[in-house]
Amino acid sequence: MNVSVINKKGIDIGLTLGSELHSIEEVREDSPIILVMKSGIKVELKAQFLEEKSGTLESYGPSPEILVSGKIFDDSGAILKSFEEEALTVRLEEIVNITYSQNTQLVEVRVKPYLK
Repeated sequence: MNVSVINKKGIDIGLTLGSELHSIEEVREDSPIILVMKSGIKVELKAQFLEEKSGTLESYGPSPEILVSGKIFDDSGAILKSFEEEALTVRLEEIVNITYSQNTQLVEVRVKPYLK
């Protein structure tokens, strides 16, 4: 899974200090992906294939849809945004953005699942 994290500060005053982290992660169904930026922003993601219920013989292999859930933490460990209860459904090779924005800070997590 390709994961990008972008953290911007000072967006309310027109002065933007930004940092980016790009990573390619191998996903295991029971193990979270944890990315930590130098600024202290931490992103924890989990992904799993969506169970298909079609039961047809034409369907084989993993589902083309992935459930992505996780949390975004600030530098003190407080949760900025959680999307665990409402996991996102993403198709393979599709890009999804998860955004947190408040006051002076913007955190954007971009996820693109793919198969090796």
